[in-house]
Amino acid sequence: MEGKVSKKKLSLREFIWLGFNYTVGIGFVGNFAILSNVNAPNSIGMHAIWVYLVIGFIAGNCAWAFAKMAKIHNSDANGAAYIYVRTSFGRFWGWIVGFMQYVMLPFIITIQIMMLMKGTFSAEYAGNHWYTLHWGNFGDFYLDLIGIVIYLTAASVIFFGIKWYKKLAHGTGIIKWGTAFFLIIAAFALAIGNGSSNWQHWTSESQLSFAGFMNTFTSCFFFFAGFEVFATAGRNIENPEKNIGKGITSIILISTIFYVVTSLIFFLAYDEFFQNMNMGAWGKFSSKVILYGGPIIMIISGIALKINVAMQNALYGGTALQPLSQEGYISDRLFKLNDDGIPVKAAIINLIITSVMICLWLVIPDLIKGIWLQGHPDVLPEDYKSAFNISSLTAASSFVTIFIYMMVLGVVLKLALTKKIKLGWYEKIVFPIVVAFLALTLVWHYYALITDTIKEMQKPGATSSPIVALIIEALFIVGSFTFAVCWYRWYYLPKYEKRLKANPDLQVELNAAFDFNQDHKETLNELVTGSK
Repeated sequence: MEGKVSKKKLSLREFIWLGFNYTVGIGFVGNFAILSNVNAPNSIGMHAIWVYLVIGFIAGNCAWAFAKMAKIHNSDANGAAYIYVRTSFGRFWGWIVGFMQYVMLPFIITIQIMMLMKGTFSAEYAGNHWYTLHWGNFGDFYLDLIGIVIYLTAASVIFFGIKWYKKLAHGTGIIKWGTAFFLIIAAFALAIGNGSSNWQHWTSESQLSFAGFMNTFTSCFFFFAGFEVFATAGRNIENPEKNIGKGITSIILISTIFYVVTSLIFFLAYDEFFQNMNMGAWGKFSSKVILYGGPIIMIISGIALKINVAMQNALYGGTALQPLSQEGYISDRLFKLNDDGIPVKAAIINLIITSVMICLWLVIPDLIKGIWLQGHPDVLPEDYKSAFNISSLTAASSFVTIFIYMMVLGVVLKLALTKKIKLGWYEKIVFPIVVAFLALTLVWHYYALITDTIKEMQKPGATSSPIVALIIEALFIVGSFTFAVCWYRWYYLPKYEKRLKANPDLQVELNAAFDFNQDHKETLNELVTGSK
C-alpha cells in the first residue's frame, strides 16, 4: 500500500525537477531586449547580470521563510502561503493571500501563450526571418488563438490522472532542456569568437541608474517566482513538511546559478537582443543548416515548454483553489479530491478562470491593435507598439508575487515577536531588510508606470498602447483586491455566520487545520514548561 501511495505523490527529486521546469526557461534572455539594449529606455546593459544575483538573494530569503513555515504548519494539505497567513493573521488575510496566490497563475500562462505562437512567429518579437508569419492587422489575434487552443489541450492532461501527468511532465521537461541546450551551446560558440569585442561593447555602453535597476528588478523577479505556486500542492508531495522547504530553496539556488551563467554567455555572444532570443539568436550564423535548423529546434523546445507549464498550471491552479473551498470561501463542491488526490472540479474552474484572464491580457489588446491598424493603413503591424510585452507582463505579475512574499515574511516576523519561533541572528537582520526592499519595489513600480506612461503619451505620433497597458494593469490589480474584499464581505461572512449558528462544531474542526503541526506544538510546550 505504501508503494502505491508514493507513486501518486511527487518525491523530493521529482518536486525539484518539475518546479525547476515550471519556473525556469531559456526565454528569460529575451527580457534583455527591453532592459539591456543600448537604445532601450533606462537600459542597464550588462549590469543585469549582478541584478540577477540580487534578485536571487531576495527570492532565496523569501524561499527560506517559506521553508521555515512549511516545517511548523500542516503542510500535508494544499495551500502553502494561504495556510501560513490564515493561521497567524486570520480568515480575511488568509482569503486575500489565497485569492491573490491563485490570481498570479493566469499571468504565467498568459506569458507562455504569448511566447508560444506570437512570440515565435511574429515580426515584432523575432524579427523578419523565413519562419515569420505576416497575417495582416489581426495576425497577433490569430496566433494567440492557436496558442490558447494548444494550452487548453495540454492542460486537459491532468484529468487523466497523476500517473499520466508525471510521465508527460517529465517527457516534455526533458525535450525542453535537451533542445534549449542547443541554443546555449550556439551562444557559447559565438561567445568564444565575439566575446572580447562584445565585452568591450557592453562594459563601455552599460549605464546604471536607480530607475534602470528597479525596472530590471521588478521585471526579472518574475523569473525567480513560482515556488509559492507549486508549494500549494502539499497533498501531492511526499513528506511535505520537510520536502517543500528543501525543494524550493534548492530550486532558487539552481535557478540563480543558471540565470547568472547563461546571462554571461549571452552578453559575450551578442551585442543586441530580441524579445524572443529563442528564434532571433540564430541570425548571427551564416550556415544554412543552423539558420534553418536552429529555429526548428527552438520551436520544438518552445512547444514542449508551454505544454509542460500548461499541465503544471492545471494541477497547481486546482490545488490553489481547492483549500479555499474547505472553509467556504468558494463553493464547497470544489474541495473534493479524486483517487489521485487531484481536485478535478477545482481544476475545471481553474481552466475557465484562466481562459477569461487570457482574454483580458491577450485577446482584448490584440483586437485593439487590429482595429487601430485598420484605421492607420500606413503603419505596419510590427511597428505598432503593443500594450504588453514580456517585461510589462512579468512586472505586473511581480506585484502579486511580492505581495504574497511580504505576507509570509510578515507571518515569520510576527511568530518571532510572539516567541512562537526562534530566528537566528542572520534572519533577524535580513528578513526585515527584505520586507522593506520589497515594499520599495512595489511603490517604485507604480510610480514609474504612471510617469513613463505620461511621458510616452506626450511624444508625437504616440499610440494608445501605453495608456491601455496602464489602465488594464491598474484595473486588474485594484479590481482583484476589490473583488476579494467584496466577495469576503457579501459571500463568505454570511455563510460563516450561518455555519456558526447551525453547526459550531464544524467550525471548530475547520479551525483545527490552521494550527501548528504536532512536532512544533511539542517544541512550544517544551519551551513553555522549561523541560528543554
